[in-house]
Amino acid sequence: MNTSIPSAGAVLRPVSEACRDEAEVLALSVARFVAAGYMTGDIACWDAAFNGAEELLGADEGGRFVAGVVGIVRALRVEHDGDWSFMPASCCRLTGHECALVALINRGRRGPWDELAQEAATLAGRPTAPRLTAAVRAAADTINAAAQRLLPPTRGPVVLH
Repeated sequence: MNTSIPSAGAVLRPVSEACRDEAEVLALSVARFVAAGYMTGDIACWDAAFNGAEELLGADEGGRFVAGVVGIVRALRVEHDGDWSFMPASCCRLTGHECALVALINRGRRGPWDELAQEAATLAGRPTAPRLTAAVRAAADTINAAAQRLLPPTRGPVVLH
């Protein structure tokens, strides 16, 4: 199955080109921290994800935001076969896998759901990816709400990475 994920040798895209708004930048950063936590077993990575989101969104909304992104990363771990590459949380470039993840989150935020299910299956490299589809759907409203809270102030853009 063609996954349409850029190859490992592809030029890394800048965050500013791949992410539509600051909520997607935050989602990417949180996903990177969560992935680092899985890879290292260090709880400090997850704490960093919560600390960053809570600082920007407040304790309640920040916690919900991280929980939604954790659900997406967990679903990826279950339904995606093979390795997955993430950059460090503060990196200003994205791997091909991260570009595909951001595109999936963007699709989930906009709908329609049948296209989301297709894109999730493609990303997972399977005929279907119901957990990934459900996780993105569950996180979409929280990410959209965060986008409204993270609108850049009139004095200049917010930089989250």
